[in-house]
Amino acid sequence: MPDEVVAQIDAKGRKVRTETLAVAPTIVGLSLAEPWRRLMAMIIDLIAVASLSLLSGPFLGIAMGLLLALILGRGKSAPLMLRVARWVLRVIGGGVVFLSILALGHSSITRWDKLNLAALRAPTASVAMQKTVFVGPNESYGQMRAAVQELQLQVEDLKSEVKAERAASGSLAGRARALTGTLGVTFGWSGIYFTLLTGLFNGRTLGKFILRIRAAKINGTAFTYFDGFLRQGGYIAGLAMGMIGFLKLLWEPNRQAVEDRIAATVVVKV
Repeated sequence: MPDEVVAQIDAKGRKVRTETLAVAPTIVGLSLAEPWRRLMAMIIDLIAVASLSLLSGPFLGIAMGLLLALILGRGKSAPLMLRVARWVLRVIGGGVVFLSILALGHSSITRWDKLNLAALRAPTASVAMQKTVFVGPNESYGQMRAAVQELQLQVEDLKSEVKAERAASGSLAGRARALTGTLGVTFGWSGIYFTLLTGLFNGRTLGKFILRIRAAKINGTAFTYFDGFLRQGGYIAGLAMGMIGFLKLLWEPNRQAVEDRIAATVVVKV
């Protein structure tokens, strides 16, 4: 929750305040961004997210740790509970960054599997799995015995490789790699991108910079990381609604799509 809203909650409970619902005079009269500008900005942003997704998991973990440390802001006038939650997230974020940097030392820079350049990589297949023991139908006793010995050696090699993999996954570096992989599944670069950039650049992403538009709070307050997080949730909601939530900006008077409704924003020209 942004500091500007939390600061208006007194000790006796929540109360409706007009300043958090009204449209600020600084917002009234601003030129709304045309749908084509927003579409082009989103296309640019999706290309940027796709490019970031080629980085290996540890980079995502570092970005996620920074997001946790920044998402609740830095306002000194915030209530005690918010300040406590803020420091808890900062500690967690610092731990995520540490583990991600540790995993970075054991990972490649990019995710080659996404680039489909497996032919350029050095072979990493199991040595034991590459061995083939062929036994013909008319083999002699000595040949059969030799084949059995080769199979026993292959089984022992496979056991050694499995033990090595388990030891590696159980190490701190292995757990760090697992953590960064989990972050990619649960949140991903899109959440990091749209939350960090809009919070850092006052409602702008790379696409919005290029198209000279930005997301602005309707109550005139500064755009925060938490607002960016809410807008990212709006994108997910729009996809769940079958794109109808995005199409609302075509007929809605203030061109507010579902993400704007959720975060109480409008997209205006700079």
